[in-house]
Amino acid sequence: MNHIPNKKEARRLATHGKIIEEATHLFATLGFHKTTIQDIAQHIGMTTGAVFHHFGSKKDILDAVVENLDHNFEEYIEFLAQEHADRKSMITGMADIFVERFHTDPDIIISMTSLAAEFSSIRGPVIQKVQAVYDRFVDAFEAALNRFSPEKINRAVAIGFIAGLQGVAVQALLREGEMSIEELVQGFLCMNALGKSEVTVH
Repeated sequence: MNHIPNKKEARRLATHGKIIEEATHLFATLGFHKTTIQDIAQHIGMTTGAVFHHFGSKKDILDAVVENLDHNFEEYIEFLAQEHADRKSMITGMADIFVERFHTDPDIIISMTSLAAEFSSIRGPVIQKVQAVYDRFVDAFEAALNRFSPEKINRAVAIGFIAGLQGVAVQALLREGEMSIEELVQGFLCMNALGKSEVTVH
């Protein structure tokens, strides 16, 4: 039987989610280390004390953000688990999900990219958690590619694919007004063996 939260609990969950959402945005734009609890509180109209009521530290907020980023890979992983007619249609479908995600919530993509870059030289629990999020996607993508043709290079292909698309997202923000995300993803697919010129991003 599903638990139905009462009004107080519903408000708590909503505020909890709002803090995570704003922290995700700030981590994407400022980075984790330059973001303060006061920054997060001010952007959502709360006091720092109220934020600390929900999270004991900025590290706790970071953990919640990374966990939320992990959940956002579920759509990709579920898609990869499906049967696909061929490799090209699977890749195109992945690109379509990415484009839709970019339009609805670019902070999710950029925050993951930003955190990976910020913590990559600081070996420790944070980068291990971030890498674990990536690895869930990479494992699923590698397995899907292996269904078409088991090759040692497939894992590198999966890693390169997510890294490339995240770079495309950064360029899309940088070049807003010059080139659309659809055009940039099209270029990404056409420049490598994953997709030829006939691959179209919908």
